[in-house]
Amino acid sequence: MIQPPTLERTKELRKSKLHFCFLILVLNFPLTLLAQNNGELGVMFYNVENLFDTKNDSLKSDDEFTPFGDKFWTYTKYSDKLKNISRVILEAGGWNPPFVIGLCEVENKKVLNDLVWKTGLNHLNYHIIHHESPDERGIDVALLYRNNLFTPLESIPIKVDFGKGLRSTRDLLYVFGLLKDSIPLHVFVAHFPSRYGGVQNTKPLRYKAAQLLTDTISYILHHDANAQIIAMGDFNDDAEDESMQYLIKNGHLVNLSPTAETIGNAKGTLKYQYAWNTFDQFLLSKNLIDTTRTFFAETPMKILDFPFLLEADLNFTGTKPFRTYVGYKYNGGYSDHLPIWLNFRIIKR
Repeated sequence: MIQPPTLERTKELRKSKLHFCFLILVLNFPLTLLAQNNGELGVMFYNVENLFDTKNDSLKSDDEFTPFGDKFWTYTKYSDKLKNISRVILEAGGWNPPFVIGLCEVENKKVLNDLVWKTGLNHLNYHIIHHESPDERGIDVALLYRNNLFTPLESIPIKVDFGKGLRSTRDLLYVFGLLKDSIPLHVFVAHFPSRYGGVQNTKPLRYKAAQLLTDTISYILHHDANAQIIAMGDFNDDAEDESMQYLIKNGHLVNLSPTAETIGNAKGTLKYQYAWNTFDQFLLSKNLIDTTRTFFAETPMKILDFPFLLEADLNFTGTKPFRTYVGYKYNGGYSDHLPIWLNFRIIKR
């Protein structure tokens, strides 16, 4: 749980960061000016599906993602995966790359550094927020942010503890910062427990994660009723499932996924046999969908079903996400999930 001293400390951090923020704005004036002129700022979330490096980590179950593992995960395949992910980010934003990107299924900070510095993203001022989580497979959540637009003041991994004897899962990531030096923003990145082992058997785990996220958000709003909150992630449930209903039942958050639009005709963000699901979702505090304010979200959210992210589904008709692997067969694609996008707008009134 976020403690009161953390929230108080952020107020002091805002003051101490002003000179630093001014220096960033000067050094990155052209990119900042572009974003100011059009008033639009994008947020993206992407489950990148098993972004592992090629080295064996004795503390993680990552053996299959090594050159001699079951998937023969080589540096060439790893490098291609990084390029694929960077392409998605660049295609998504075009001239206006997202100012924050939530990611899940990343192994460690090294893969994030390689993504940011060894691909076409290396000129966009992306910085990294990442904490190692206790997930047994070694997959974590992370946040990338453009440091000429967003200044993080606090980041906290929130442990999701199911108790003794139950498998550990990834933390919730909480980040508080300032957008354009003046707009306070609370950001959560989540990757709820998977359905591996059966939907009904694992439902209580996702519900517990939803309770923890809800309690944390309620705590923030108790101390600041006007807090602006973005929660994004792969929740491994659809909007109508119990965990997601719990997140919105007290009225603090609005789930944007039921009204999501697509670029093409995908019916969700991932597909299992004939059925599409939208596990990847944005939830916002109500004030962020109020278009009378100076800072608000432009709904609906978008599912980025670019043609290059899909392939023909020869077994179950239509199309499906173009994955890196299909079982143990290397497929050379991107992910088993499609990314999601949300535009925000700043209006000078």
